[in-house]
Amino acid sequence: MPYRLAEMRYIKTYADFLKKNLNPQKKLRVVFDCSNGTAGLILKKLIKAKSSRLRRGSPKAAKLKANLINDVPDGNFPAHGPNPLKKSALNDLQSTIKKYKADLGIIFDADGDRVFFADNKGRFINPDAIARLLIWHLKPKKVIIDARTGWLVKQLTADNLQLITSRVGHFFIKKLMRKTNADFAAEYSGHYYFKKFFFADSGILAAIEIINAISKLPYSSADFINLLPQYYRSSEINFKIKNLRESIKKIENYFKSQNTKYKILNTNYLDGLTMEFTSPAGEWWFNLRPSNTEPLLRLNIEAENKKLLDKEIKKLYSLTSSFK
Repeated sequence: MPYRLAEMRYIKTYADFLKKNLNPQKKLRVVFDCSNGTAGLILKKLIKAKSSRLRRGSPKAAKLKANLINDVPDGNFPAHGPNPLKKSALNDLQSTIKKYKADLGIIFDADGDRVFFADNKGRFINPDAIARLLIWHLKPKKVIIDARTGWLVKQLTADNLQLITSRVGHFFIKKLMRKTNADFAAEYSGHYYFKKFFFADSGILAAIEIINAISKLPYSSADFINLLPQYYRSSEINFKIKNLRESIKKIENYFKSQNTKYKILNTNYLDGLTMEFTSPAGEWWFNLRPSNTEPLLRLNIEAENKKLLDKEIKKLYSLTSSFK
């Protein structure tokens, strides 16, 4: 079979699988930013398939109105870089949401395995909030989270919900999903894994399930975000340090020596160092782990209030700077 025909067959097979999962309960307008990567190839087939069903009279097909932007694959990435988390990468998505008064915005990375979201006001949605919404919608019994996952997910108390923490990374999460027969997994980096998708991650399947979830809400995506408990966390902060594990140990020893300022609630070594604290200023936690791919320490930190967050980030900056 010629390469091009084989390629189109695989795209159609994947789009047909995704189509079976797309089932919005009310009309939604959604903007998809494909970042000039591969997601556009699939989404065009998926949306065309839904339109075809509509012409045959399917009652469910008319509920998704889609606007695709930056949907032509181009390795030069003319619209913005391939990483949605880079500065200015969300500009096109946010302006298009406002232009069409869309209910939701979705942006993929270049190969479509990571996905991020913006609400109907164009605001970036914390991946923890997305994971929480997917858990509410999918009702999984076993969920794998990673060491960076925050309180929005970790404090869920739904009946029959078991949260299992994994090291960060595809290898560890997929292995643990299969071992525990987990239904769903979420990484803070925008990867979402599904038992029904061979325990693998799919940015487009995650996007479809978020569309389904948003369509079930009695209010907008922005209202959903506003109603969530409010916590404060940084984006992931990277430090270039030579002696990674020695530096982590020094930081642990520092906080253990500050017992008059901090009460340590928990210390965990599953992936680097995770420490949880309470203090007169409030509760907070951090995870500091060596990168799996670069000579970096990666810091994630969350606190009950912005003042406490800023204070502890400054302290951790000071500590890590002294180890360089």
